[in-house]
Amino acid sequence: MSASLEYLLNRYANKTCTVEEKEELMRLLQESGNDEALQQLIDKMLEERPVIHTMPEKNAQAVLQAIFEADETPVVQIDETPVRSISFGRIAAAASVLLLLTAAGWFMLNRSVKPGVTTAAVMKNDVAPGGSKALLTLADGSTIVLDNAANGVVAEEGNATVVKLKNGQLVYKTDKGKAAGKQGEVAYNTLSTPKGGEYKIVLPDGSEVWLNAQSSITYPTTFNAKERKVQVTGEAYFEVAKLVTVKDGKRVPFLVDIKNRKTGGDMGQVQVLGTHFNINAYDDEKAVKTTLLEGKVKFVTTPNTSAKDTASAILSPGEQAVVHGDVQVKKVDVNNVMAWKNGVFHFEKADIQTVMRQLSRWYDVEVVYKRDIEKDDPLFFEVKRNTNLSDVLKVLNLANGAKFSIEDKKIIVL
Repeated sequence: MSASLEYLLNRYANKTCTVEEKEELMRLLQESGNDEALQQLIDKMLEERPVIHTMPEKNAQAVLQAIFEADETPVVQIDETPVRSISFGRIAAAASVLLLLTAAGWFMLNRSVKPGVTTAAVMKNDVAPGGSKALLTLADGSTIVLDNAANGVVAEEGNATVVKLKNGQLVYKTDKGKAAGKQGEVAYNTLSTPKGGEYKIVLPDGSEVWLNAQSSITYPTTFNAKERKVQVTGEAYFEVAKLVTVKDGKRVPFLVDIKNRKTGGDMGQVQVLGTHFNINAYDDEKAVKTTLLEGKVKFVTTPNTSAKDTASAILSPGEQAVVHGDVQVKKVDVNNVMAWKNGVFHFEKADIQTVMRQLSRWYDVEVVYKRDIEKDDPLFFEVKRNTNLSDVLKVLNLANGAKFSIEDKKIIVL
């Protein structure tokens, strides 16, 4: 029986199950004689990817039914009053296993889910996920669409050669033998991602930067020996290279000015005392968030930020500075913050508007609300970013029971 269970689970995971096989899988999951085989499979799967959240007892059976119904295929109904008592532990474990096999990876329903929950509306105009897309603006104002550009040298800027690599990232290679341009002249480039785009760049000093959708970074094509300063909008993750002066071996400061994408106004500055950190500064979000993963950084508000007075905070790994009226420092799970860079949407206690803003940026769609969302419960779910929009909305439907449709590049929240 163990072999049959594993075979059917794998068939379900690969989306190759027939109607009959799905029915058989549901039956096997409910039969008490399969406890030991099921537990071994659960242990194996949980070892490969642990489930962080537990599932409330009142949800487990409904979740099993909803997962199968989400495929719009007839399945065996779960009796609400079975002849024999079905162990909750087995049902909850089975639900957890199937959740691991779905596109969601995991999600936790934080309110009662009724059997027969309505799945997401049929998506007639599905939207593919975003990808490696960016626009490079050179010092003379000319632009290069990097997703269309061939691999290799795409531009010559002063004494730097701009190279697009096969993996889609952009690298600046400095040749000290080349002339740097006119005396005292500093050339700046801007790399910007559209909605539905992301990109990685290696700056002239060797620092690596990952841009999320609808973001940008402006930087000099050659850094001087006194300081390294860049400007960002949207969201960016930095791994800053250590650079010291030849004369006295002092570390060259790395500064990040955070700008409002629409107005160009200052939203704060990050002074790098360490290496790895993330900045989230979208103008449609309520706060500017700087999260430190490794090393040490100092966040400083500027006169034009939302902070009442100029303030600063030094962060240690695992801490986040949040600017919304004032500066607050709190401990966070950096894995959740970095989910976007790791190819995942990750939400814990998120309202539907927060979720929709991220989906809007990644899938380049608008969001239209046709119902009151103020009383919606917080959302808990995770899904890979390389998933089609319809599949994400199907998982979101299971997470909170909401209905959605896609019409003319718009998500309609019903």
